[in-house]
Amino acid sequence: MQFNIKDAKDREKLLLEIMYYIMDVKYMDRKKFISIPEEYITEGDYPLGLIWADLREAYDQNQLSADEIRFLLKMRMQLTDSPQKDLCIWLDRADEVEAYYKEHGTLSMPNTTLFYDGVNMFQWLHYQKKLYKQGELSSYQIARLEAMGMQWIKPRQIAEWDKAYSYAKQYFEANGHLFVPKKYVTSDGFALGKWIEEQRDNYLGLSSHKISDKRIDMLEEIGMFWEDLKNAEWDWFVGLLRECIRKTEKPFAIGRNYRYKNYALGEKVSEVIKQYADGSLTAEQESDLRKAGFKFNRHIK
Repeated sequence: MQFNIKDAKDREKLLLEIMYYIMDVKYMDRKKFISIPEEYITEGDYPLGLIWADLREAYDQNQLSADEIRFLLKMRMQLTDSPQKDLCIWLDRADEVEAYYKEHGTLSMPNTTLFYDGVNMFQWLHYQKKLYKQGELSSYQIARLEAMGMQWIKPRQIAEWDKAYSYAKQYFEANGHLFVPKKYVTSDGFALGKWIEEQRDNYLGLSSHKISDKRIDMLEEIGMFWEDLKNAEWDWFVGLLRECIRKTEKPFAIGRNYRYKNYALGEKVSEVIKQYADGSLTAEQESDLRKAGFKFNRHIK
């Protein structure tokens, strides 16, 4: 069944079915928010649970307007896990901030600027930045504030990140990967290994800071892996070795100084051969290499 939240008849029908649902299960006596199982279908074959889930997903994907969100809140749909008790209040605050932005063209304001009800607007905006760093704003809230010109990171911090990224990009261009040792420091003293680890912590939610989707994409473009690094590095190496062997028209010996796509493939192969010789290479790793076409008696010298 197609449901369009912008259609008045569809909204009226949904509201009616919600009222029947509340009376049927006496929901009002038990919880503040309504939770409807996705498989729930009314006696009249109305897929209430599926529509309810789709609307929640639409909110999570930032596909609803402020008015549509208010409509869902009136029906007691829980739209956010934010510590803010009432999203309606947040929407009203955002409306006032948006009006300020349209009038002044900026969110820079005196620290005495107030909302109509006397609450400090300047402090409210700074509190949103705190919630953002803690990952407690929804995608809708983030997009709404960014559309008004909200900057989560100070320009100086942005410049510092871009500079660090340039070091990471140089490392990738020189080595063909971004598996940077934790203690690695560039020739001019930048702790690139520590910075890469901090970006992973931000991505995995292991720190109070958050990394934007744009920055995630930028790092992935230069070979960033986020999880299970040991296996990721091995799988990446085997894939690169397989590609190298396949693209070489005739058997060749991989010397220690051999590089492929700027990666020190020969050095890694030499390390693997040493592990093979001393028995520290696992049977699974040996199998991976043989499946990739690597022949221990042919591809080394």
